[in-house]
Amino acid sequence: MNSISYAVSEHEKCETSTKAKDTGSSVRHGDSPGEQSKTGNRGLNNNNVFRLTDREKSILSDALAQINYDDSGNSIYINTVKNVALSVLPKRVLAALQEQKASLRPCPYLVFDNMPTDDEVFGAPTSLETGSLHKSGHISENLVIAIASLIGEPYSISFEGMDIVNNLTAERGKEKDYTGLGSDVELDFHIENAALKFIKDLNLSPTGLVLTGVRQDPAMPKTRIADVGEAIRLLDQRDLAVLRGDNYCLKVPYRWRNAQVGQSFETDPVPLISGCTIQPEAHVAFYGDMVTPLSDEADRAFRNFYEAIKTVSFGVDLTPGRIVCIDNRIAVHSRDSFKANYDDNGLPMRWIQRVFVTSTLWNHRSLRSVKGRVFEPLLHAV
Repeated sequence: MNSISYAVSEHEKCETSTKAKDTGSSVRHGDSPGEQSKTGNRGLNNNNVFRLTDREKSILSDALAQINYDDSGNSIYINTVKNVALSVLPKRVLAALQEQKASLRPCPYLVFDNMPTDDEVFGAPTSLETGSLHKSGHISENLVIAIASLIGEPYSISFEGMDIVNNLTAERGKEKDYTGLGSDVELDFHIENAALKFIKDLNLSPTGLVLTGVRQDPAMPKTRIADVGEAIRLLDQRDLAVLRGDNYCLKVPYRWRNAQVGQSFETDPVPLISGCTIQPEAHVAFYGDMVTPLSDEADRAFRNFYEAIKTVSFGVDLTPGRIVCIDNRIAVHSRDSFKANYDDNGLPMRWIQRVFVTSTLWNHRSLRSVKGRVFEPLLHAV
């Protein structure tokens, strides 16, 4: 096996304020029994959950319904949605999103409940269809774009979906795929596109993602979230040093490999954790062959990291009317395996919408725009 590499900055801490956030204007939830850890008693942090009043929901719904959804995500559309959101969202919600965008002390996740939904949903799209064919309006698309535009720049990668808002539905024949189209396999804890942080000096990994439920499968698979900072506090210093060293090779996601046949998309040796110990940045995926430890010691640290992630994790239901924002730098997420259900027309019952967010599109300037902010990377081997 290869010799182990230890990070020299393993004890370095970043300077942060310990002043508690003012959450007096947020509407807090109790921890739901259905939204807890597989292995522990953790649940949603009340300070990260915001609930609209029915009046606020109605005002937002009326405003979003007036905007025509542009599936290319051009700048005029994005700015229109953003300006509407700034004018009608409650101040407590805007304050939380502005803090998240500033990223001085970002939350690993934010949850917004009692959000507006489309009046009717009568189906679900395949990976090659647009969502507008299966519901009465476009409120859900405008809503996720609105939230995304207030914490960064929304965009999409064509491998993930041909529209700015990705439609994630279970698909027959892809039940065992490690993608949003799969169902039979657990899409275990990961950040989105971890290996892309190390490609040719261009970080193409999103800083965050915004999710909402459009239609719910009776199986109700949960999306699970874990704060990486909480997890590493359960590890000893030796494991932390290994995780911070260049002791792992990462592979790009499966869809990226399928689109670039014949090339090897594996990074040089890299760390799985970097940055300050209070809010460390993660570069990891715990499913399939995404991570290759380069020594027995690296493998042990990797496994201990995974156990710590599971311990601090909790599950949330992505239901219609709920928006979940996940910080892709400091939190990992997963999706439970489930037996997908289909309606009488053979269409999947589970329908999730997602949009990627980045702080700036500067690193995307070299990518080919399929349309608007939907990009197609023309990658060479990493």
